[in-house]
Amino acid sequence: MISRSMGFKKKKLIVALAAVGGMALSSSAWALPSFARQTGWSCAACHTSYPQLTPMGRMFKLLGFTTTNLQRQQKLQAKFGNSVGVLISRVSQFSIFLQASATNVAGGQAALGGGNTNASPNNNIQFPQQVSLFYAGEVTPHIGSFLHLTYSGGGSSTGGGGFSFDDSSIVWTHPWKFGTNNLLVTGVDVNNTPTAMDLWNTTPDWQAPFFMSDYSSSGAVPLPFIENSAGAGYPLAGVGTYAADIFGPNKANWLYADADVYTNAQGTQTNPVGGFASVFGNGPTGRLSGAAPYVRLAYQHDWGNWNWEVGTYGMWSSVYDNSVDNNLYNKAGGPIDTFDDYDLDTQLQWLNINDNNNLTVRASWVNEQQQFGAGSTISPKNSSGNLNYLNLNATYWYHDHYGIQGGYRNVWGSANPGLYGANFYSRSGSPDTSNEWIEASYLPWWNTRFSLRYVVYNKFRGVGAPSSSVSGYGASSYNTLELLAWIAY
Repeated sequence: MISRSMGFKKKKLIVALAAVGGMALSSSAWALPSFARQTGWSCAACHTSYPQLTPMGRMFKLLGFTTTNLQRQQKLQAKFGNSVGVLISRVSQFSIFLQASATNVAGGQAALGGGNTNASPNNNIQFPQQVSLFYAGEVTPHIGSFLHLTYSGGGSSTGGGGFSFDDSSIVWTHPWKFGTNNLLVTGVDVNNTPTAMDLWNTTPDWQAPFFMSDYSSSGAVPLPFIENSAGAGYPLAGVGTYAADIFGPNKANWLYADADVYTNAQGTQTNPVGGFASVFGNGPTGRLSGAAPYVRLAYQHDWGNWNWEVGTYGMWSSVYDNSVDNNLYNKAGGPIDTFDDYDLDTQLQWLNINDNNNLTVRASWVNEQQQFGAGSTISPKNSSGNLNYLNLNATYWYHDHYGIQGGYRNVWGSANPGLYGANFYSRSGSPDTSNEWIEASYLPWWNTRFSLRYVVYNKFRGVGAPSSSVSGYGASSYNTLELLAWIAY
């Protein structure tokens, strides 16, 4: 059976983890049920609400989803001698997540230029919008997984549903204790989404608004390359390493570094070389022409019920330009465009563990520098350009049942008719878009959530008044009302 020393070490690690994140405990919110089954903790120990993490949730993720207080299956060593035992948890590590939505766009789906080919004129209902299957948790004492397979109902411009791998990771991790006030955690991971292993809700894979309908106007907004690759939206495969030094009195200081490199991946995508939705004209659609490195640095400080993070990251991507010939997806020799993304971000969080209230305020700014290869018809006049994305948002939960969140998003940059299109939105091909959004949520149970979100656009792809649009739609035509529901088991 499991040796006493192994069990004792595991208990020590759990105690250390609880000590670091104990300030985050509250009684109600939800995350992946498989993690709750594995640890025996309330979901709110690690989340203010999914997918927003508390300090304890960040520590659990740092440790590769491996922390557990469950007894494993016994090793059968007496009968089989020196055969290697298998350490298998007694509980299931599978979780199911179902999402449904209803969407109204003020100008109807026609305002989006025919991007959603399966859409009704308006008031589109998706039940389900998607069903996700997770295998998430400890595999061995130092290896954990977050495998995410999703069936989508096919509301997007691809025109059909099907299975695909969503953001997924497999992690090897190890904690190293140096004295009373210093803990170093190191990890190696493979993943399919830049920022998948990040610990804060300021990076593309985990930032607000956290979910949206397939028929939302937000899907047609131009975004930097790294933002469009979130949630495995672009077929990538990456390998990386990370380290977190947690030091000082009460381990109040966190210094985190992550470095990954990405290349093309086939996966189970319907169109493995599709990239971004070209029908919207909101970004490049070619494959990577080489490896794309990603680097992340962040610092967090904890005091009392508060914690504050400030960080930066960068990703440097070279993409085959498919504006000349769509067959260049897999071929060398054509124009190559580069998209270099740089970020500054910060997050401030307050956790009231007595009344189960919490507040999180986040800000992120991504600047993308663009270079277009010789012969590209995406940008025949300009060999370079830039795109900026500012995302300011905040979330407040009252007694972990009632939530209100909202924010401001602004996209601005170089006008480019070839990259962003000039045949439906602004005549100049401007990406400039800004909106405010507000969302009210209710959690009747730990694994169930209902939300109502309203998005108001001040400008949409360079369009303000209807007279500034090729199609005659003004910015207010893209205002969106979404009713969203989730349940997980």
